[in-house]
Amino acid sequence: MMIYVSTLAFTGKSPEEIVLIAKENNFALEFSSGLPYRSDMEQFFNNVSTSKIIHNYFPAPKNPFVLNLASNNSEILNRSIEHCIRGINISANNKCPFYAVHAGFCIDPKPNDLGRKLQIEDSFDLDVHWDIFINSLEILINHAKSRNVQFLIENNVLAPFNYSDCKNPLLCCESNQIMKLFEFFKSFENFGLLLDTAHLKVSSKTLSKNLFSEVEKISSFIKAIHHSDNNGELDNNLSINNDYWFLPLLKSYNSLPHVLEVKNNNINSIIYQLELLEHYAN
Repeated sequence: MMIYVSTLAFTGKSPEEIVLIAKENNFALEFSSGLPYRSDMEQFFNNVSTSKIIHNYFPAPKNPFVLNLASNNSEILNRSIEHCIRGINISANNKCPFYAVHAGFCIDPKPNDLGRKLQIEDSFDLDVHWDIFINSLEILINHAKSRNVQFLIENNVLAPFNYSDCKNPLLCCESNQIMKLFEFFKSFENFGLLLDTAHLKVSSKTLSKNLFSEVEKISSFIKAIHHSDNNGELDNNLSINNDYWFLPLLKSYNSLPHVLEVKNNNINSIIYQLELLEHYAN
């Protein structure tokens, strides 16, 4: 089973230090959000010799923004699409198996808002943002197909503090909307779901849905999996252990790529978690 370790696990370390640690411990790497802007970051990534993929907001742009493929702000939408096209091209040039980004939002948060209570100042029209999201995906899925890259969408996380008056400003947090999305794109073999198990745990609790039933409904779309844990209230990328809810399901997905997406871990902890995933997958 191919398992990548997210660069989130090495928060505070330079890309050079992260790559050195990966080589010393035979880790495959997912270069993810959190690595600061560097003008040479794409070139640096191209020269990394370990197994590698990129995710979502990597490489970070010089001028920060929140990537949103459902934005009705034309500047943010165009920047988001251009960023993803670049990500697809980097993935193709480095023979990465896939490139994944988060599903869109019906609002445009500021970079500092992520992970916190979102400011929803205006009402939003879900149908308008859904159509924008679909149009964005058509562009990106077709481009990824032309570059022979799998393009994946990651399920969003709906924390309870962002769910008021039964209004959800985030797309693809639960099975019904995810199924609707994949029904629309069912003819595209290079399109799939990056299941973030931690996101689904929080969203399912917020929306009072059965976690295992949610997985079952979307299982046929899953092409890669992000692993971390939390208390069901906040997505904070905690380490996994023997109580990790997804472990009993791992055997069904042992042919897929997996990513350990935990924050700020030491080497021994990372090795333990990788061994745990391997054990339950076999």
